[in-house]
Amino acid sequence: LPLNNCGVMALDFDHHRGIATSIGQAPLTALIDAGYGSIQAIGEALTNIIWAPLEDGIRSVSLSANWMWPCKNPGEDARLYEAVKACSDFAIALGINIPTGKDSLSMKQKYPDGQEVLAPGTVIISAAGSCSDIRKVVEPPLKDNGQFLYYINLSGDDYKLGGSSLAQTLNYIGNSAPCIKDAASFANAFDTIQSMINQDMISSGHDISSGGMITAIFEMAFSTINLGLEIDLSGIMAKDIIHLLFSENTGILFQCDASGVEELNQKGITYHRIGQVTQSGKINITGFNLQLSYDVSDMRKLWYKTSWLMDQHQSGTEKARERYENHDKYPLQFKFPTEFNGKKVKFEGTKPKAAVIREKGSNSEREMAHALYLAGFEVRDVHMTDLMSGRETLEDIHFIGAVGGFSNSDVLGSAKGWAGAFLYNEKAKNALHAFFNRSDTLSVGICNGCQLFVELGLIYPDHDIKPKMLQNDTGKHESGFVTVDIPQNDSVMLGSLSGTSLGVWISHGEGKFHLPKSKDNYHIVATYVSDKLPANPNGSDYNAAMVCSHDGRHLVMMPHIERSIFPWNWAYYPSERKSDEVSPWLEAFVNARKWIETKIN
Repeated sequence: LPLNNCGVMALDFDHHRGIATSIGQAPLTALIDAGYGSIQAIGEALTNIIWAPLEDGIRSVSLSANWMWPCKNPGEDARLYEAVKACSDFAIALGINIPTGKDSLSMKQKYPDGQEVLAPGTVIISAAGSCSDIRKVVEPPLKDNGQFLYYINLSGDDYKLGGSSLAQTLNYIGNSAPCIKDAASFANAFDTIQSMINQDMISSGHDISSGGMITAIFEMAFSTINLGLEIDLSGIMAKDIIHLLFSENTGILFQCDASGVEELNQKGITYHRIGQVTQSGKINITGFNLQLSYDVSDMRKLWYKTSWLMDQHQSGTEKARERYENHDKYPLQFKFPTEFNGKKVKFEGTKPKAAVIREKGSNSEREMAHALYLAGFEVRDVHMTDLMSGRETLEDIHFIGAVGGFSNSDVLGSAKGWAGAFLYNEKAKNALHAFFNRSDTLSVGICNGCQLFVELGLIYPDHDIKPKMLQNDTGKHESGFVTVDIPQNDSVMLGSLSGTSLGVWISHGEGKFHLPKSKDNYHIVATYVSDKLPANPNGSDYNAAMVCSHDGRHLVMMPHIERSIFPWNWAYYPSERKSDEVSPWLEAFVNARKWIETKIN
């Protein structure tokens, strides 16, 4: 299911500037007209990245051109020249550069029986630009805020079906494809949309590319529950409704308020108001003497069917069907702590010491360290070589965090190699056991770190049959954003979050908690909201997502709370909480610091 048009990465943890990236390609268009294919590829990359506020509008963008072409075949060298020239001319006209790229110019396969297959010559455009505020990125899902849906045809061309997905489904390519006719008009519209985004005038937006306008409309509706659209296309000139809905003329759809429309008028940009959001769960389309109606839920299921069919080859028939049948049944719904104000904590006095423990192949150590830093800890980076050599003994450390990742490339299985480094090195083993035997210490193991602590039997050392971490029921790596429920619990870190439901990232291949005893033998402090995919990504016993020692001090989990500390980390964060600086997960680390302070002061 669609999530976003572009990827955006923050430059650091404390500010909101970032880097936005996107891609574009038009191989079918390039088969019709090599130059048009280049221009359309740039257009798609730019209409994907347009939704991130860039430092200097379109001039912030740099492009990378990846040429994939079957050269030294009749006519192909000339077509490549035509494509490269059109790419260069269009970029120069837009005022943006192409400082780098890559050539793969032998895109031809020969078979023993004499057959030859040529890949369609195309350029894959990667766009990148400096993002001024990652919190202002506009996403496709529709908003039920009273704003209208608008359409801009950025191509300035007639609606043509050549090179479209519709043509491809009918086993055609076509003879005439659309192209962007006026670079200056495109750049003007791009920068105007950028200005509107910076002024918070646009609440949702999506590009029109593969599949045409009809696909973009449905994609905007798929990621929300029970929302629909009333669409009126009568104000747009086209040959017929098929050409309008299925042509892949470069363009955008967006929701905006009245002030945004005024800005479009001032810049002389032609636009069309085509729709309004409803709560009907249906998309009704009027135009060209036709009235069409579609149920969003039915279309979403049809759209997701291809993923289901492909997933059967990865997750198996049973689990793929389970994911397919439940993919829209567990929407992200949160219940925040009543007293949570979303502000960073302020603290005074001596900081207790925490250690972030990592091994070869670990990751997320910086996220873990920063979460502890924000919570008021003095943080130390501890590699396994420090423990194994005796340079670090953990004697003055009161909190340790074992981080996620793929230690030793998981060659021996999840965290088994990491566990071996403790089990078969006397200094490392003694340091860890001494830490766990103290009464003034806390720990958290996340993902690979969870697998480590469970493998070492540190959470329930008195159990005759220990818990284990097993491969996900799907047999493959699962990554996504899920909701977890936090029941009443006595965990030091999560006790104050009892009764809440929060969003969090998961990313693991062996994340299934195998808990061989009855449920009352474990202190389960967070659960997935269902025992079904995709809400429960691994099939853990009792839906366990986080498990704690009986005394509440030592916590293990597969979800990455350290990657979910900020609102902008979340895949979805409640829109009414725009002023939050941090998410409720930071409270877990703050609770740890407060508890330790009561023990050492």
